[in-house]
Amino acid sequence: MEQIDIMVSNKKLDWERKMRALETRLDLRDQELANAQTCLDQKGQEVGLLRQKLDSLEKCNLAMTQNYEGQLQALKAQFSKLTSNFEKLRLHQMKQDKAHRKEFPHREDMPFELSNLSQKLEEFRAKSREWDKQEILYQTHLVSLDAQQKLLSEKGAKLPNSTKW
Repeated sequence: MEQIDIMVSNKKLDWERKMRALETRLDLRDQELANAQTCLDQKGQEVGLLRQKLDSLEKCNLAMTQNYEGQLQALKAQFSKLTSNFEKLRLHQMKQDKAHRKEFPHREDMPFELSNLSQKLEEFRAKSREWDKQEILYQTHLVSLDAQQKLLSEKGAKLPNSTKW
């Protein structure tokens, strides 16, 4: 009977050791799970921040594009109006010069006003070319922002979705 008690006692000690080992392993697994959950929560927060940045960049990009397009349209309209006015003035001046030459056939020098208008037209044409160059720069900047937006979107897509346990 003593041998049975000893065997039972040994088995009990063996089971208690195994039980402590299993509890230790379980504690380690729980700790790993908690660490993984913390990491997942951090990644979820990062994804949220990246999405906010992406939304902000998209809004900024849209606002800048609309602003630049509005400015460009206004400048084009102004240039068109100035060109039209110049053409009207040039035709009027040509009519006056023709009438003036009929009245005074010996005078052949160009009026100062026509020369001045030609100079202004050239200045407006130069400004128009500068505006076109600026438009190209804005478009390049817009393409760059789109590339950054795409990169941020891809970064956001690569991060795991935030899920609560």
